[in-house]
Amino acid sequence: MHFHGGDMSSIFNDLIGSMQEDFGRRPSSLHAVLKSQPNLSAPLNPPAQTVALDSVVRWHEWGGSSHDWNCGELRGWHHEHDTYNSFNVGREDLRTFGSCNVTEGWECDIQDVVGLANSKSVLANFDTLDRMIETDFPELITPITADKLRTNLAHDEIRILNREKTTDCFYRHLWDGRVFLVNGGGSRHFAAARYIAARLGTPVPLRGTLRTYAINEMAVASLQRDFEMFVIDDSPNGGRAFHDAMKRFRASYLWRSLPRPYLERIAIFLPRRDARSMKVSAVLREAGFFDFGLYLRSLASCRRN
Repeated sequence: MHFHGGDMSSIFNDLIGSMQEDFGRRPSSLHAVLKSQPNLSAPLNPPAQTVALDSVVRWHEWGGSSHDWNCGELRGWHHEHDTYNSFNVGREDLRTFGSCNVTEGWECDIQDVVGLANSKSVLANFDTLDRMIETDFPELITPITADKLRTNLAHDEIRILNREKTTDCFYRHLWDGRVFLVNGGGSRHFAAARYIAARLGTPVPLRGTLRTYAINEMAVASLQRDFEMFVIDDSPNGGRAFHDAMKRFRASYLWRSLPRPYLERIAIFLPRRDARSMKVSAVLREAGFFDFGLYLRSLASCRRN
């Protein structure tokens, strides 16, 4: 059997790479994966801001709630007893990741509300309530008069104004900053009244319950203390290739799915106490993978007004 120089060089390099992996010096298989799977590196681009409440990423729910089967849980893999095994870890920082502060009798002006929860219009199609009402129901904003404003405001389905007892309330997510009316109906007349009031310069005070959602800074700090965190693409090929490389290097990792609209991404958690995982972290960082830890810290640092 004859080997060409290039063949011998390739075999030698493979042997060196295998030895480096066995001794935990260099994740050679991961380097190969990064070359063959360039889309494995996946940023979290902010979603388009629309007037739909669903356009806000629900980070406050990311850690899970008490009725979720995987509340506060990370799933992962590690090398133990000469095999690569799956394992689960419960994290109190994930269970307390999101918080909600309830303010009864909160007051604002109708112009402070920039989005809604429900409508006959497709809210996701519009970036402002003005554009929605101009496009779908122009008859409700003509003419621009005080009488037309009163007619719209008197509509019974605007429950935040016209019902003594209502479940309609306001939502604000600190990482987003906008105020939404969580309404059961009346979206057309609410948006029309808001439109006319702005053009007449007429204040329209609103009063109701405000639910302010935030991310627990201490929870993020706890996660950052124990893990380096990155985002990867969750395509079948990329995810499998990453897992196989981690298995070959015998490095520990855990993961958790991300909220909408990031359903094709997963967060990877690399334990700081695992030397091999930290070598993986260095490779991912050098390759420019999205730093999920820093991102969470920036979200959690948003403050109440």
